[in-house]
Amino acid sequence: MNSWQRCAGLLLGSFLALWDPARAWAQGAGVPTYTLDEAIRLALENDPAAVAAESGVSTARAGVLEARGAWLPTISLESSYANSSNQRFDQATGQLVSESYTARTQAGFDIFSGGRRYFQTRSANARLRAADAAYRAQRFQTILRTTEAFYATAAAAELVRVAERRLERARQQLAFAETRLEVGTATRSDLLRAQLEVGNAELALVDSESALRGARLNFGRRLGLEGGAEPADARLPERAPDLPPIEELARRAEYSSPDAVAARADLDTRRAERWSARSNYLPSLRLTGGYDWFAYEFPPDQRSWSLRLVASFPLFNGFQREAANARAAAALRTSEASARDASIAARIAAEDAAAEIASAERRVDIARRAVELAQEDLRVQEERYRIGNATIVELQTSQVALADAEAAFVQARQALAVAVARLEAVLGERIGQMP
Repeated sequence: MNSWQRCAGLLLGSFLALWDPARAWAQGAGVPTYTLDEAIRLALENDPAAVAAESGVSTARAGVLEARGAWLPTISLESSYANSSNQRFDQATGQLVSESYTARTQAGFDIFSGGRRYFQTRSANARLRAADAAYRAQRFQTILRTTEAFYATAAAAELVRVAERRLERARQQLAFAETRLEVGTATRSDLLRAQLEVGNAELALVDSESALRGARLNFGRRLGLEGGAEPADARLPERAPDLPPIEELARRAEYSSPDAVAARADLDTRRAERWSARSNYLPSLRLTGGYDWFAYEFPPDQRSWSLRLVASFPLFNGFQREAANARAAAALRTSEASARDASIAARIAAEDAAAEIASAERRVDIARRAVELAQEDLRVQEERYRIGNATIVELQTSQVALADAEAAFVQARQALAVAVARLEAVLGERIGQMP
């Protein structure tokens, strides 16, 4: 078999390997694709944490409705029918009766409750703001995890292509080594080393395909899919978006970060609860009224009404008020410390995320230059090997260096995309939508 036949055989083997049914899934056959925006929308609909946070908002809205209802009067309607085998004495009529019919409507209104309704309403509104902030924070955490999975899958797909190029170069090197061995310009060791590099490249391809399968399955899980999913646009960014100055980002994070907003809303809640606990020392005043119908034959034809004004002032209730005040004061101090720490943490996180984006962009530039240098180095080594001025070890070293540089370039761009997503999670807004 001459060298041309060997080259043709290697090309045919590569073609069949690409069409191997066992690798069809690894190449993306039958896997649904989603853009980043589509993936985020599905993740927000299916992520249990995001759904639970949204349910928390609904619960907080119900609490606000209940607090507002405390300002309205209460109204109730009652009716009853009584019958007995023995007659009984009715004090209202002085008669012996065995059955009776009654109907009643009652209304009540708290004229004064010591300010409890006001502070309970404030507390409920603050809880709603805290729930909204918690949901917003969870939304961006879900977006962050989805973005990480999106770009991890895109990077895994690129790493598969890097491994495929390495295998292609290794097979070309093997064909060339076989040709040189035939003409007597290479040794048996060159051929064995070329075969070893083909095996290593095949192992690297198997590992990268396995990583791609895992990345696709994880990406699909984020979207609520039983199978895997693949990015529709798998391009990794090479440049970061334009950002405001770091001080502006830190200031914006301090006031708009979901965690900081949630901490301040919790602080408002604790303050309202503290005032509500103090209101237990004040008297309350309630007005109630009713209208009754009763009779011993249906329908009831006797009527009466009642009106009552009740004032109450708890003098002593077993130190329950004192204990409630102590708990409210302790919760308030804790919340104050948490709110202060959340603001500081938001500023630090924004500054750190912005610095990480700058570092990631520099790493991308360095990695891109490393790929260019590795490509040129490989071209030189291939030329030197053809004319016999380089060993196969030097050639393989350049080939592996190029594969490593290409993989590092992929990973640097993935890190840049994730760094941008982390800054968005800190700020609580998409950078592309910033004013």
